[in-house]
Amino acid sequence: MDMVKKAVIIAAGMGSRLRGYGSDIPKPLVPVAGVPLLKRTILSAKRGGISELVVITGFRGDEIRSALMDDAQFVDLDIDWVQNADWERGNGVSVLAAKDYVDEPFVLLMSDHLFDPEVLVKLRHIPIGPDEAILGVDSNLDGIFDMEDATKVLLDGDRIEKIGKELANYNAVDTGMFLCSPFLFTSLEQSIASGEGSLSGGIRVLSEQGTMRTVDIDGHFWLDVDTPEAHVQAERSMFRMLGKPTDGFVSRNFNRKVSTRITRLLVHTPFTPNQLSIVTMLISFVSAWLVAQGGTSYWHLALGGLLFQFASIVDGCDGEIAKLKFMGSRMGEWVDTIADNVSYLVFLIAVIAGMYAHTNDSFYPMLGGTMLALDVLGVLLIFLYLKVVGSGSIVAFNMAFSSDVPKEEQGWMFKIIKPLLFMSRRDFFAALFCVLALLNSIEGMYWYLTIGSGFLCAGIFGFAGQMLRTRGAWTNTPVAADPSKMAEKAD
Repeated sequence: MDMVKKAVIIAAGMGSRLRGYGSDIPKPLVPVAGVPLLKRTILSAKRGGISELVVITGFRGDEIRSALMDDAQFVDLDIDWVQNADWERGNGVSVLAAKDYVDEPFVLLMSDHLFDPEVLVKLRHIPIGPDEAILGVDSNLDGIFDMEDATKVLLDGDRIEKIGKELANYNAVDTGMFLCSPFLFTSLEQSIASGEGSLSGGIRVLSEQGTMRTVDIDGHFWLDVDTPEAHVQAERSMFRMLGKPTDGFVSRNFNRKVSTRITRLLVHTPFTPNQLSIVTMLISFVSAWLVAQGGTSYWHLALGGLLFQFASIVDGCDGEIAKLKFMGSRMGEWVDTIADNVSYLVFLIAVIAGMYAHTNDSFYPMLGGTMLALDVLGVLLIFLYLKVVGSGSIVAFNMAFSSDVPKEEQGWMFKIIKPLLFMSRRDFFAALFCVLALLNSIEGMYWYLTIGSGFLCAGIFGFAGQMLRTRGAWTNTPVAADPSKMAEKAD
C-alpha cells in the first residue's frame, strides 16, 4: 500500500472562545509563535509528508482564503479550498464537504490542533481497509492540558467503545488526527441523516460497525488551541521544545534560555533565519575588531569577549526562527555554516593581531598564521564532506565523525580527539573566550585557539578521507546522510 499523500483540514467553525485572541480576526488566522493556526497545520502536514490538501472553510472563509491561498510557503503544495455554506450544522457536515475531492485514503486534521509531524508520518504508514478509519489517541491522560474540553475515548484494545466530551469513563483522548478511507463520508451521511452533524457522530457509526480503530501517538506533542489559556500553553510548549539534542553544555544550560527569549520577540517580526545568520556574523566582526585592539586595551578586550558570547547566543535564534516558522532550507543551512565559519576565522585573525599588539613578537603572528591556513583547509574539507552527503549543516559532519570512520581505522589519535570535540563547539569556546577576555588574558585566548586548531585540524585531516570514502566520494554513487539515523544518534 502506498503511503497516504492527501489531507483534509477542517477550518470552518467560528471558534468563538478563541476567535481573534482579543482581536477581530478568524480563529484559523490567529497566530501561534508568529504563524497563523491554519498555516501552521498546513506546513506541519507538509513536513509530515503530505503534498495534496483539501481545506474546508466556513465562517469568514473568503477572508481566510485571501490571507493564505497565495502564501509563498505553499508553492509546492496542491491545495483545494472548499467553502462549506452549512458550516453551522457541525464539523461532520464540513468534513462531508470534501467528499467530491477525495477518492483515496486521506488524513483528516483540525486547523486548531497543533501536532508533531512525526505523528502524521506514523499515521501515513498504517495499512487501512476500504471501510476503516483510524483515530490518533493520547493515552497519557496526565499530560492533557484541558481535560474538561477534551473529547474522551473509551478503548477496548485498539477499538473505540465510546467517544464524546461528556464521558465519565475513558482511557484515552481524541487528538483530532485521523487516517480515513473514503467510507468515512458514508458514515457521516448516515449520522447526519439521523440528526447528528458532528464528526463524532460519524465516528460512532464506524465504531458500531467495528471498523473504527485507534493508534496511540506515543507521547508526541499535540494541543487543541481552543481557548486563550490553550493559546498561551501552545506558545510556551513550542518555545520549550526549541532545544536540540545536539546542544552543548553551555547552550543547554545558558545560551538557549536567553536565545529563546530573544526569539519570542523576533518571531513576530519579518526577520528571516538567513538575515539573522548575517546579523550574527556582523556582530562577530565587531567583536573581532574590539579583540584586535585588546592587546593594549582591557576594555576593548572585555567588550569584544562579551560581544562574541552575545553573538554565540544570537546564533541560536536563526535556527529557532526557522523551526517555529517552517523556514528551514538547504540554502539556509549553508548560509548559517558559512557565516559561522567566516566568523571563527575572522575572530582567530583578531586574536592573533591582539597577541602581536600585546607582545610585539613576530613569533605569534607566524604561528597563528600557520594555524589559520590549516584551519581554512580544514573548513574546505568539511564543506566538501557536506556537499557529498547533501547537507549544509556542520552538525552532519560532527555527528558522522564516529559512524563514518571505520573502527579498524580509528586508532589512538581518534580516541584522543573525539572526547575533545566539545571544545570546538561555538557555545563552549565563545563562553571560554568571554571569561578569558574579562580576565584580560589575550594570551589564554591565543594559545587556546592555536593549540585547539592543531587538534581540530589533526582530526579533520586525519579522518576526513575515511569519512568521504565511507560516503562514496571517490565513486560515482555518493551515499547521502540519513537524517533519521542522525536523529537517532542525536537522541
